[in-house]
Parts: sequence; structure tokens; C-alpha cells
Amino acid sequence: MSYQAPKLNEDGSIDIDYYTQLAKQQRSEHIAQMATSLKANIKSFFHVKLPKLSTSH
Repeated sequence: MSYQAPKLNEDGSIDIDYYTQLAKQQRSEHIAQMATSLKANIKSFFHVKLPKLSTSH
């Protein structure tokens, strides 16, 4: 990972609003990925294979 200077406001202070928005976006993306993964895990846990029906009796 390379060093990246912090984003600054016009007055030279760190742009807190920018980093707050960035954190919200990253958190949303991570939660969405976790929800998708959880859904797939739950779905596979309850997956039921039905027996094949035989036409000859």
C-alpha cells in the first residue's frame, strides 16, 4: 500500500465530510456483500433434494 496524502479543505484542514461519506459508502458495500453471502449460506443449508419420481410401478 502506498502513502496517500489526506484530502484537505481549502483552509488546509482534513476534509472530514469527505472521509465520513467514504466510510458510509464502504460500510454499505461491505454490509451488502455480507448479506448476499449470508443469504447464500442460509439457502444452501435449507436446500432439499427431492427424490426422483419413477414412472414405472
